[in-house]
Amino acid sequence: MNRVLNYITYILKRVRRKVFGRQFPKIGKSSRLPQSQLSFVVVRFSEEYEHNILSSSCVNYKFNQLITIDNFSNLNYDSLAHAMNVGIERSENEIIVIVHEDTFLPDGWQSELELGIESIEKTDPDWGIIGVAGLNTKGIPAGHYSDPNNFCNTFKKGERYVGASSVDEHLMIFRRKLNPKADENIVGIHGIGTDMVLTAIENGNKCYIINAPSIHKYKDGSGKIIQRIMDSPKIKDRLNYAYKADKTCCDEYVSRKWDKITPFDSIVTRYEKWIDPVEEIKSFPKNIIDMLDCPIVLLGKGGGGSRLLSLISIDCGIFLGNEVNISGDCMDVVISVYKSVIEKYKCKAEWQKSNIVPELRLAAARMLNEYFNRTGNSQKKILWGFKLPENLLLLPEINAAFPNARYVHMLRDPVETCLRRTHMTARLDNQVGRVTLPLAYRSAGLDVEQILKDDSALHNAYTTLFQLKNALEFCKENFNSDKYYELSFDDILNSPTETRDKLCNWLGVQPVSNKTGEEVDIRRAKKPESDYPDETIEKVRGILKELVV
Repeated sequence: MNRVLNYITYILKRVRRKVFGRQFPKIGKSSRLPQSQLSFVVVRFSEEYEHNILSSSCVNYKFNQLITIDNFSNLNYDSLAHAMNVGIERSENEIIVIVHEDTFLPDGWQSELELGIESIEKTDPDWGIIGVAGLNTKGIPAGHYSDPNNFCNTFKKGERYVGASSVDEHLMIFRRKLNPKADENIVGIHGIGTDMVLTAIENGNKCYIINAPSIHKYKDGSGKIIQRIMDSPKIKDRLNYAYKADKTCCDEYVSRKWDKITPFDSIVTRYEKWIDPVEEIKSFPKNIIDMLDCPIVLLGKGGGGSRLLSLISIDCGIFLGNEVNISGDCMDVVISVYKSVIEKYKCKAEWQKSNIVPELRLAAARMLNEYFNRTGNSQKKILWGFKLPENLLLLPEINAAFPNARYVHMLRDPVETCLRRTHMTARLDNQVGRVTLPLAYRSAGLDVEQILKDDSALHNAYTTLFQLKNALEFCKENFNSDKYYELSFDDILNSPTETRDKLCNWLGVQPVSNKTGEEVDIRRAKKPESDYPDETIEKVRGILKELVV
C-alpha cells in the first residue's frame, strides 16, 4: 500500500512541477550563527563541483574544513567509496559531512543541521548516521530536499528529525569517533549510504533524517539551473545500458551482503533477494540447456563497422537475439556482458568475479527461452550466437561459459578504425568506458591523467591496441581452425556473397538470405576522410605498429 501511495504522490508532484516549475526549499532567517566546526568531504567528478557544493556558503566558512578528493571521471580512485574513505581519513573535525559535488546547501543550512543534531542528542547521544533524505523507520520516504525528480518536505512545523531505515547518499553526516567507512567492494555510486546505515544500525547506532534542506543536482557543469529531469546529464546517463549494468553490480552486492533482511527498500532501489545464477540456470528446459554450450560468438572491434559481421551472420542463418540494434548488437545479453566487463576489471569482491561465467550462461538461456516461447518452436535446435564489441574483453570467460562455442572474428585495418568515430570503450562518458579506457592506458604504461590531454583518435588507438592484441593472442593460443574463423571487413564490403558462402561452408550450413549484398554501402564504409592532423595520424600508426591483423 505504501508503494502505491508513494507512486500516486510522485505523479501528483510531477504534474505540479510541469505547471509551476521546479520547487526549491527555503530556510528562514535566523539570528543563530553556526557554532560547530565541520569537515566537508566532496569527491569531485565533473565541472558541476564548482557550480553546486563549492558555491554553498557553509563549505567556505573559515572554521570549517573542505576536503576535495579529485576523482575527475573516476580516473584517480577505484570507486566513489574508495575516494570517500580517503576524504574521511583526512578529516580533522568530529562532525563529517559527506556530500555529492552536485549538491547545493542554501544559506542557513549549517544552523539547521546543528539544531537537528542538538535535538537528536537530547535523547540519543550515540546516533549513527544522519541524512536529509531517505526512508523513515516505517519505510516511507522522508526528508526535506529538492532534486529534478521531486520536491519533498515531510516535516511538520517545528519537527527537527525522524528515525531512518535508509539515507540517500547525496548527503550523509556522521561522527569521526565511530570510525565510519564506506564499503569499497561497492563498485559504483549506488547503495553506499544504504550499506553504511545498515552497518550503523547493526552496530547499535540509530540513524536519522533531519530538517536541513538540500538542493541536489542544482546546476549543470556550465552553471545553468537544472529545471527538468533531462536537463541533468547525470540523469540522462541513467538511460544507457552501461549505467544499468553498473547499478546492477552495486545492487547485487548490497543484496547479497544483507541477504538476511532482503527484500528491503532504499529511497531509490528495491533490493531483492540475490539468486545464484548457477541455480537459476537449472530451471530452464532441457532443450535450452542442451544448446547452451555451442553459440557462434561474433568478434569485432567497436566502431569498426562490425554491423556487417552481424548482417553476414544473419545471412548464414544465425539467430543473433530477440532484439538486435542498428549496429547488429545483441541487446538480450548487453547488460550481462557490460556487467561482466565491470566485474572482471573493477569489482573487488571475488564472488562477483566468479559469477561472470554463470551470468553469461544465464543471459544466453533467457535469450533462447524467449525465442522458443515467442516462436512456439520448442523442439528444433537452432544455430545461435551473439555479437557485442565488448566480447573481445571477455574471451577467457566466454570460452569457459560456452565450451563448444565457435568464433567468427571480423578484422579491419586498425588505423582506419581509430580515425573513425569513437566507441564507448574509448570514452569517459559511460561506466564501461571509465573502466576500459584507463585500463588501456595503464596497459601501455601511461598515466591515466594523459587521457585528459589526448584527443579521441589516441583514445581509440590505445583501446584498440589493448583489446585486439589480447584477443588475438588468446585466440591463437586456444583455438584451432575448427573453432576460430577470421574474415576481412574489406572482403565483406567488396565480395559479400562470396564471403558469405565461405563462412557458410565453415559453419556447415546453407545461406538463407543475402541482406549483406543488398544493404552494404561502400560509400558509407569507405576509408574515412580524417579531420585529424598528420601528426595525430602518425601517433596512431606508432601506437598500433605492433598490432598485426
